[in-house]
Amino acid sequence: MIAPAAGIFSPSAERHLWSERLGHVDLEDGCDAWLHAASLGEATAVGPLVAELTRMRPGARLLATATTHTGRTRLAALEAPGSRDLHVSLAPIDSPQAVRRFFRGVQPARLFMVETELWPHWLLHARAAGVPAATVSARLSQRSLARYRRLGRSFRTLVEGLEAVLCQTPEDRARWVALGARPGRAEVTGNLKSDALPLPAADRAAARRSLGLDADRPLLVLGSLRPGEVGPLARGWQALPAVLRQSWQVVAIPRHPRATRKLADEAARVRQSLVRDGIPVNGGWRWDDRTGVLLSYYAAAEVAFVGGSLRPYGGHNPLEPAACGAAVIVGPYYGSQLDSVRFLQERSAVWIAASAQELLLGLRCLLGDAAARAERAAAALEVVAARRGASTRTVRRLTQLGLWPCR
Repeated sequence: MIAPAAGIFSPSAERHLWSERLGHVDLEDGCDAWLHAASLGEATAVGPLVAELTRMRPGARLLATATTHTGRTRLAALEAPGSRDLHVSLAPIDSPQAVRRFFRGVQPARLFMVETELWPHWLLHARAAGVPAATVSARLSQRSLARYRRLGRSFRTLVEGLEAVLCQTPEDRARWVALGARPGRAEVTGNLKSDALPLPAADRAAARRSLGLDADRPLLVLGSLRPGEVGPLARGWQALPAVLRQSWQVVAIPRHPRATRKLADEAARVRQSLVRDGIPVNGGWRWDDRTGVLLSYYAAAEVAFVGGSLRPYGGHNPLEPAACGAAVIVGPYYGSQLDSVRFLQERSAVWIAASAQELLLGLRCLLGDAAARAERAAAALEVVAARRGASTRTVRRLTQLGLWPCR
């Protein structure tokens, strides 16, 4: 058969799970809701949603799916207090056979899709089976709107059939309505990822000590670094007064471990020393390319630069260090984080370094002026606090619309 054989083209980590992609998932008693998150980022939003759904309906049977192996792994790590069952699998491919098989095996009473997951055969089969479908933490870029519009009237009809489109921002809502969402069923409830943001460390010095750093020296974290960013950051760091550099310690974390060699070569070219372990001294940086460590460092940091923003990668989430109480610096390329940066910028809670000179000024200001640093960090915490609560608002609206609980 052609379809099973297609599994050989999937990533090796997913090959043994290919049967799930073909829809071979069976839940003996079905599930109250199928929650879908595309990949690792969206899977982060599922945790708060699960917690709120199960608070409203203890004992709910839930199925969480992802399109990627990393997303599936994140979902599998979720805890669901109050849930009798939380099953996890890869989502079915968008083919009639796989989707039909999947619906028959899991018997979902509801379909809740996170962010922008519009698979035609999923929606067609849900409509045919009488399964209400909704999009939560919904987002839609102008580019995606244009692409979806080209699919024509039949696709617009599928969007019109969504029972709820609960959006992150007013701009997202306007685009969803333009795509076909019913205005009375499209509302702004916020970004579920905001409820998954960390909390500040109770004792920042103790957090540094637990990481093997100097508890008494403040910490600058260079997070989620991408190729082309080590050089500018190192030059900015090296241009600071020596006395200021000696009073701080720096940890640099690449976004992807596979880029370590390229980034280390960048550091070597500008004579920036890196150490793997211990306390960085004499202007050196600790280099930690392990996965899953970034939030621990953010919790210990007074200042954080968020990478993917000095080159046109789109940027990474500045609300993560902000939620930990760090003063935040980003570069000029933050197109993937427009809303988060805007929220911070409105409260003067982020330093946007649009040039090498502005990067140096930002480092000099935030590392050298404790009052300015504390003011920005406090404003950032207020921004994050205002963004929390999306899961409660989302499930409350699902309840008002009769979409939850379902049995």
